[in-house]
Amino acid sequence: MSINYSLISTFNILKVLRFLIIIVVISCEDPDYNLNNPFDPNNMDLDPPALFFHPFILDASFGETIQVELYGYQLDSSAAAHFDIRYDWGSLEFVSVIPGPFFEGINSPIEITVQEQGVLNLFMYYLPDINSNQSMDGTWSIATIYFSTISRGESELLYGPNTTIRDASNNILLINDYGKGYINVE
Repeated sequence: MSINYSLISTFNILKVLRFLIIIVVISCEDPDYNLNNPFDPNNMDLDPPALFFHPFILDASFGETIQVELYGYQLDSSAAAHFDIRYDWGSLEFVSVIPGPFFEGINSPIEITVQEQGVLNLFMYYLPDINSNQSMDGTWSIATIYFSTISRGESELLYGPNTTIRDASNNILLINDYGKGYINVE
């Protein structure tokens, strides 16, 4: 009696293929994720390009130093900006600003801050280099603002009417929506 080894090999290969097909069919289900992160710009009802605060709701303690990021959502490439930030100066005291990656290239951006009672004027400029004269487009952190809480209660952060972003040709870029921020101090 002779054994047909090629037939046994073919049978083993078919068994393995059948097993692999069953595994693939079973594992090919569409995931059912609940994507409802309230801090995701897609869930904030903003019409891009937009500016918003992150986090847009912040709970803090009295006397605490807090940080809030200025974010751009699907912004076009930019070379300069004036952010007119309105805050409750009876509840918050401005501490400092640190530029984010939006205006950063090979060189760090220039940032000028002018603070009045309840109004923070932040001027940011992209420093051109050999590769580029304006920032990358997209969704980025523009700057981080630090405040100290000086009274209890709820206060609001707003982008004021003088907020503008400009491209390398000094054209004003369209911003469709401005998000608000809320700080609750207990």
